[in-house]
Amino acid sequence: MAVIVFASAKGAPGVTTSVLALAFAWHRPALVVEADMAGSSSVLSGFLRGGTDHSHGVVGLSISARQNGWTDQGLWEQCLRLSEERYLLPGVADPAQAAALTAAWSPLAGVLSGLEAAGVDVLVDAGRLGTAYAPTPLVRAADAVVLVTGTRLPDVYALSRRIPGLGVELAAHSDAEGMCVLTVGEGRPYTNHEIEGSLGVRAVASIAWDPVNAEVYSVGATPGRRFESSPLARTAGMSASTLSGFVRDRRARLAPSPAARRQEPDA
Repeated sequence: MAVIVFASAKGAPGVTTSVLALAFAWHRPALVVEADMAGSSSVLSGFLRGGTDHSHGVVGLSISARQNGWTDQGLWEQCLRLSEERYLLPGVADPAQAAALTAAWSPLAGVLSGLEAAGVDVLVDAGRLGTAYAPTPLVRAADAVVLVTGTRLPDVYALSRRIPGLGVELAAHSDAEGMCVLTVGEGRPYTNHEIEGSLGVRAVASIAWDPVNAEVYSVGATPGRRFESSPLARTAGMSASTLSGFVRDRRARLAPSPAARRQEPDA
């Protein structure tokens, strides 16, 4: 595992809520990176209920890197702890800051990829596809690009308009098979099988439509006694395992065969 980017074609269902639910269900330490250039750093104002200042984050990392370079230490200095083994690199507070980060995404992608050696996986919240100053280098470098969508016709249609361009973008730098779909609320009304057939992209997992428990992540609501067994928590756990398997399978496909490795010239 390494870097997984999550994005959507519409503002709802929320990518941020899905990413946080997956991060807390993840089987290894996880770093959530806010790369949504629409601004507002929704984890700080939502899950953390505005109780943390905005002195840390990707903007501070970019400023620090101008003097000290892009390093693991510099990254961790700008991160916040969400819980044990769950961390956050906050995004921009104001969309006006987005333009200044254009040159930061490529070196940041390299630092994030290097965290795998330390046993940390990275879940990137890239927000909506097609926005200005999108973190395209992060998308290109990701081990998987997960498209988050509701299952109603407007959601699926909006995503269908974005997939062809994204597929071309990914194919030019790696392969489009790293793209998959995560639905929120399967069966409301369409199933993953139906959505997969319509989009031509694998719908590999689904998180339950569970508005009450989703507020734990979206607005920092206090979890109820049965939160850990809620539909949201259960399906987030299953989806985390499925996405991990998706990445492992893709890496296995892309890995050179033993015969090809034997033919490589010695260094």
